[in-house]
Amino acid sequence: MQPFTSTGRAPLPATTPDGRIWSYAGFWWRVLAFILDSLLLWLVDFAIAAASGWHSLTFGTDTDSVQAVADVAWHPGLADVAGPHWYSTSHWHGGGLTLAVSLLSALYFILLESSKLQGTLGKRACGLRVTGLHGQRISVLRALGRHLAKILSGLLFGIGFLMVGWTRHKQALHDKLAGTLVMRLRPADTVFAFRAPDER
Repeated sequence: MQPFTSTGRAPLPATTPDGRIWSYAGFWWRVLAFILDSLLLWLVDFAIAAASGWHSLTFGTDTDSVQAVADVAWHPGLADVAGPHWYSTSHWHGGGLTLAVSLLSALYFILLESSKLQGTLGKRACGLRVTGLHGQRISVLRALGRHLAKILSGLLFGIGFLMVGWTRHKQALHDKLAGTLVMRLRPADTVFAFRAPDER
């Protein structure tokens, strides 16, 4: 299956020189990438907080931490969500520092997904790339729009994220709104040709 159509732009090739192919990234691959990004951003959070002396770890003993854990439990599809404050157990004191960390998190997603890497470090570790509808690199403005649209994906118990599981091109709501795809590079020998049940 050709994941991209020809439009005169520079699409990703369907196959790579080493024989791997591009396919639409599934739900659990995106969740895994989110977990990796979450761990990375949490470490950055912790380092900034420790350096500034404005943190106190509670690990679920305060209301905010419990709510953060509940949010993740009730929204298993929070792949690509923005901001370490969604899952961090650090309780921050001072609005300025919280704003700075949230901005850093947003820039992490927006700038990396619109860069030559076409994805965050978590996505790249999972072989994923964020592309336009024809495989092209997306602009900073499109990455910003995609990032903001995740707010809508998170509404109604995260149904917008769960849409990856049943949409034709495995797009979440924010992908559909921003006109983006998330692609995964995988070995060609993992793809099998369809055979009817009565074929041998």
